[in-house]
Amino acid sequence: MLTTDVPSAELAVLGAVIATGGAALDEIALRADDFTDARHGDVFDRMRAIWSRGEHIDALTLSSTDTDNAVFYWSLTDHAPFASAVQSYADIVAAHGMNRRLRSVSDGLRGISPETPAAAQLERAIEMVDAAAGEARVKVLMVKDILPQVIERLEAKETFVPTPWPTLDAAIGGLRPGAVYVVAARPGIGKSVIAAQLAAGLAEHGLVSFSSLEMSADDLVTRIIAERLVIQVGKVKDNRMTERDWEVLARGRATLDSLNIAIDDRASVSAVDVRSHAKAVSRQGKLAGVVVDYMQLMSTRSSLDRYLQVSEFSRQLKIMAKDFHVPVIALSQLNRQSENRADREPKLSDLRESGAIEQDADVVILLRREGNFPNEHLILDVAKNRHGQTGEVDLAWQGEFSRAVEWGS
Repeated sequence: MLTTDVPSAELAVLGAVIATGGAALDEIALRADDFTDARHGDVFDRMRAIWSRGEHIDALTLSSTDTDNAVFYWSLTDHAPFASAVQSYADIVAAHGMNRRLRSVSDGLRGISPETPAAAQLERAIEMVDAAAGEARVKVLMVKDILPQVIERLEAKETFVPTPWPTLDAAIGGLRPGAVYVVAARPGIGKSVIAAQLAAGLAEHGLVSFSSLEMSADDLVTRIIAERLVIQVGKVKDNRMTERDWEVLARGRATLDSLNIAIDDRASVSAVDVRSHAKAVSRQGKLAGVVVDYMQLMSTRSSLDRYLQVSEFSRQLKIMAKDFHVPVIALSQLNRQSENRADREPKLSDLRESGAIEQDADVVILLRREGNFPNEHLILDVAKNRHGQTGEVDLAWQGEFSRAVEWGS
């Protein structure tokens, strides 16, 4: 198939949707008028409507409600082999759709009378470009328009999800829907441990989408077993469990089975993949949160430099938090600058590869460890907090159980 063969690209996109049962719709961002063939656009809209209802998409479900086009729907299965390249074909469709709309804008601009006031000409031009880009004009909202929803939230007494640590809750007020929480540290300090504990806490309030880019699902669940059941993580990892440990695991099996954490441990995923996984999880029930471990391991086909790539990852996670209205926990690496300072304490400026991470985050927590076993401290430095105070939270580090707990617990 040639990349300039637009009708074939459109058929490939529609065929990919059928071949994946609809899942391809979570990977692409198209609109009906991107399609040159209006019939293809109508079919795409029909597919999106079915998918939005959480229903499976195939030739049978489509033709059962639209018998006039049954033959066409079944013919789309011939394009199923192109499903793996759906993003490439979607890019072709989107590019030609945009080009077609911009040519229409050009014609429209020539139709604006020079007698029209300059400000009105500019406003009309902006409207046409926004329409071509698929962007709605900004809706003017006054305080009186927003006040009812705020009062409704207050009357509902919406509470934020508590973390496993009351002292951290005292600082940040729990995990807020729509907010991004960045947990950053140098390797080996405890980012993944904190992420797993936060995920387990969120899972008490709904389903959690956990994109584990660094750690396999087996390793992550191993840590969860150790933390939840207080079994030494080394024993679980190395198959050295004692008879008593097996008894503890048997008694706690129901507790583990009830953890609503969906793990995606693909090593190379994009922001779109993270979003698609979260969307898939949300179809199973109420989504309580999204966890990404960790941000710098996310991939992209973009040729931008790494700084801009990570900035885009950060922006997409912020959009995801708002769209799904859940807290997003994003782990991040710190650069080596903190190791060169006398106090070795990490700073916000140590966030690796992008200042946009700090900008987009509602809360940034920097981790460091102090002291030695058995009195080792994990310091959670709340270095940025858009909704409250900053400061340090001192927890007891219990690495053998893959957890951090309040002192005295």
